[in-house]
Amino acid sequence: MSVQVVRHLPSSVRMRFLIIIPLFIPLVGIAQSTVGSADGRIEILNADRGEYDNKIAPGAQRLKGNVRFKHKDAIMRCDSAYLYQDQRVEAFGHVSIDQGDTLHVQAERTTYNGADRTARLEGNVLLRNSDMELSTPTLDYDLKNRRAVYTAGGRIVSKSENNTLTSDVGTYFTDARKFIFSRNVVLDHPDRHIVADTMHYVTSTGVTEFFGPTTITQTGTLIHTTRGRYDTRKEFARFTKRSTIISKGRTLAGDSLHYDRKTGQGSAWGQVLVTDTASDMVVRGNEGQYNEQRDVAVITGHAELEMRMGKDTLFLHGDTLFTTPDSSGKRIQAHRHVRFYRSDLQGACDTLVYSEMDSLISLFHEPVLWSGTDQITGAFIRIKLRDGKADTLFVDDDAFLVSQVDSVHFDQVTGRTMTGLFGDDGLRNLLVEGNSRTVYFATEMKAGVESIMGVNRADCSRIQVRLTEGKVSTVTFLDRPDAVLYPLEKVPPEELRMKGSEWRVDERPMDRAGIFGPVLSVP
Repeated sequence: MSVQVVRHLPSSVRMRFLIIIPLFIPLVGIAQSTVGSADGRIEILNADRGEYDNKIAPGAQRLKGNVRFKHKDAIMRCDSAYLYQDQRVEAFGHVSIDQGDTLHVQAERTTYNGADRTARLEGNVLLRNSDMELSTPTLDYDLKNRRAVYTAGGRIVSKSENNTLTSDVGTYFTDARKFIFSRNVVLDHPDRHIVADTMHYVTSTGVTEFFGPTTITQTGTLIHTTRGRYDTRKEFARFTKRSTIISKGRTLAGDSLHYDRKTGQGSAWGQVLVTDTASDMVVRGNEGQYNEQRDVAVITGHAELEMRMGKDTLFLHGDTLFTTPDSSGKRIQAHRHVRFYRSDLQGACDTLVYSEMDSLISLFHEPVLWSGTDQITGAFIRIKLRDGKADTLFVDDDAFLVSQVDSVHFDQVTGRTMTGLFGDDGLRNLLVEGNSRTVYFATEMKAGVESIMGVNRADCSRIQVRLTEGKVSTVTFLDRPDAVLYPLEKVPPEELRMKGSEWRVDERPMDRAGIFGPVLSVP
């Protein structure tokens, strides 16, 4: 048979109780601590009423009205509480715990275990530390290790950083002022919006670390990453796994990436990719730099530019590739060991410049161009594009065309300048001007076999060359020529090859992979 024991204070002795309670309650606290605790007993600092009710809480002392406890460096307040002999406290109504001078946590009800100094807080939980506030339905707080954990969703507001952060799960280390958030993490700030899978955030420094898929949205800039850190105060990011920055129609991606929002400077390493959607252009390499304020990109290390031109694609390589803004488009520069490949046009030089504004490709320093079986060289070569296709060719100073007839014979045309027109199958027409000279192998068909019948060697101020399917078909002298037609077997050897007719076919890229080698011998 159970016996219910309820002890109330008679009204006639309330005044005396108020006088002796400072003595009575500590004694009760000592009695309740006989079970013992490595961290010492819980002290009762105040209560308006005290009673025992074995039916409601066997072995517990019930305290009501302005209840205050002390345990180590923490003070607990509540409307009412049960204090058990095993150093447990169940607190109800306006519960608060203050630890030190900076941390305050409040809830509707709390279960506190004095043996391991842990508290389970429930109902409109609010934790404050310095300028930060955490609100959550439930919170587990380890006072000994100063660690708070929520698993039912939480909201953190930082007044100094002007941040609001929400997540499903979170851990807060109060001494380090560090949060670990996971599952549906969202951080909002007037200048940025961050969505992450897992995020670490130090409130004292404003440094954020990301683990797992993360998206950072800022004015004019979008960042995707899976691992890295971002200093929200300095606005500087370091990402160590595949990451992407999208700004002003440009995309910079790399295995490692740094980004300084204040200067607009982004740096990337490892499988670097720069994409320009407006120009339908992609640049790849091992290392890249992009400045969003100046809209300038620099790519090095196995650098390759891929640019859509009409129905075809141009592939370009150089030791260093630059893309810069032009007055009405983009400007591309390639330096050192430059090669490019397109199905109808290939080239090599030391420096190449492409201007989107005037659709002009310019080749400098030992340039060479191939179209079909024709090779063109000169001091300076320009290619005018129309609708993404090669339209007009300009060759200045020491212009030279070499076209292979067979394994040992080459048609040759040289002059001060050349102006050419392209067709669907390559070069169709060339006008050579200024001290023009030509070596042209005349052919004839015998028994269905084409053979060389003679060599036309001529000097003329202006020469018109027509080409069919990449081969020289006719040579027309527009002014009075000084010409000699030799039978092949009687042509002087020195007349077969003119100075400057070097056949540079080893440098010619025959496909996309060919733009990377061999290395040119350009000073």
